[in-house]
Amino acid sequence: GFLAMATLTATVVKASPVEDHSTYRYHIDVQCGTSRWEVVKRFSEFDSLLQGLTASKYSGLPKLPSKTLLGSPTDPASIDARKTQLKNVLQDILFRADTRSSQLVRNFLAAELHTSDAPKQLQPEAVRTFEDPRFGVSGLSVSPTADLVLISHEDSTQLSRLGRVWSVVEPDELGATHIWCQSDRQWKRVYSRTYGTKVRSLCWEDTSRQFFLGMEDGKIEVFLMQGRDVEPKAVSSLDLHHKSPVTYLFASPRRLLSLGFDTAMRVIDVHTRELRCGGRLSKRMRSEADYPMSGYLDDAQDRAFVGTSAGDVLILDISRNPPSFLQVLELESAPVAMISTLRERLLVAHGDCISVWGLGGGSSSERLPKLGCHRCRNLSGDEATICSVASAPDRDLIFGGFSDGSLAIWGEESEALVVIKAHQYEANHLCWVNAASWGPMLLTGGGDGKVTMWRLPEDPLLAGEAPASIAFSDQIGEAAFGNSDVFRVDQPRVNPMALRGQDSESDDDIVDAFR
Repeated sequence: GFLAMATLTATVVKASPVEDHSTYRYHIDVQCGTSRWEVVKRFSEFDSLLQGLTASKYSGLPKLPSKTLLGSPTDPASIDARKTQLKNVLQDILFRADTRSSQLVRNFLAAELHTSDAPKQLQPEAVRTFEDPRFGVSGLSVSPTADLVLISHEDSTQLSRLGRVWSVVEPDELGATHIWCQSDRQWKRVYSRTYGTKVRSLCWEDTSRQFFLGMEDGKIEVFLMQGRDVEPKAVSSLDLHHKSPVTYLFASPRRLLSLGFDTAMRVIDVHTRELRCGGRLSKRMRSEADYPMSGYLDDAQDRAFVGTSAGDVLILDISRNPPSFLQVLELESAPVAMISTLRERLLVAHGDCISVWGLGGGSSSERLPKLGCHRCRNLSGDEATICSVASAPDRDLIFGGFSDGSLAIWGEESEALVVIKAHQYEANHLCWVNAASWGPMLLTGGGDGKVTMWRLPEDPLLAGEAPASIAFSDQIGEAAFGNSDVFRVDQPRVNPMALRGQDSESDDDIVDAFR
């Protein structure tokens, strides 16, 4: 069925006036497989089609030419221009798999009368939502093994736009953490805490069952989840960024990467919570106003990838102290919102695209090759930017969350297969879960305070075959970590707590320890 719909083409071939010459009809030549037919539509029917698609949560749609104030245009030049614009709108709708196979588009083109294919639903289905309407989502982590969803929130300017009464938020409530647990297929909230400071970032480390909260005041709060229904136990508070906000946290089974507004990068031992290496990256920033805002740890090759607000990705060797600079990926002026991987590829969300780079299995100094980029045709930088990226290695899919709340899904092609409206405001956090207990599932977190679980339709386009190779981030065991053993006895260990004076705000005391 889908193969026939994939051959569906439609083009506006001519325009003819209606009987009273008040407006024009547009004749559309439609082809699908060996069938060919014509449909005739008015401008208002194109408008209704796009409104219907928008109401059905399709996003990233083409825009119609603007309506004229003095009624429908009837002069030949205007009609020709409109005919070309409507032709482009149709091509954009048919170009994308999800809109092309939708019931609305099939009805519009009278495909039911000429093909025997059943309509296909490629849109993900929202299964359930976790919500804290007071705040935007600032962090999202999942643990299928422990059946947990962990969400952090921070006070968001979106609240005023939501038209909510400000009194729902107490003056001293600026951040929150919620933990949800699933048992017997039912989700219940097992922990909630509100903070007097914004919670800027959250990450979970599965093997040690710890989660880390990066706070606006520069502290990293460390919690241990000892059991499923047990309240998390606060085990440590790390002061690593001297009262500057923590901008990003990323945890691997061995290390925690912490980035701060003070341009500092810190790599912590997950188990001992001692500082492994770090330092300020200010010399690597393009200007004094720039700072690190996203990161990724490659445990296999002892590399840290740090995305900056200026649009660079810094790659550093973190096998020893201080970290050594390897290379920089210069993207453009757009900030690097998030970094992820898909097997041997690095995915970098910046501006209105996701750039794809080869990770390279050779030496750490080898230049990474750029392989391409993924975009959404009608969500350009003027309309929206990409603020999150995740991947489903088992299906070869890439997910991107946009600043207007859209969610896009890409396969191998550079253009999106599916684009839906997932959130009222920016879709800034994404997690893919493939565990049998409650996957396969995509979770999205948004500026509207909601985290939604989505089930993808079982369609060949979105199902994918399990690849033969393994993502390096999923490799375990000695081979995955190479020859550099960070647990060597002679590895320099630094405890930042022991280095700092009572009221010190200088970074020199920590930097000195790296010399």
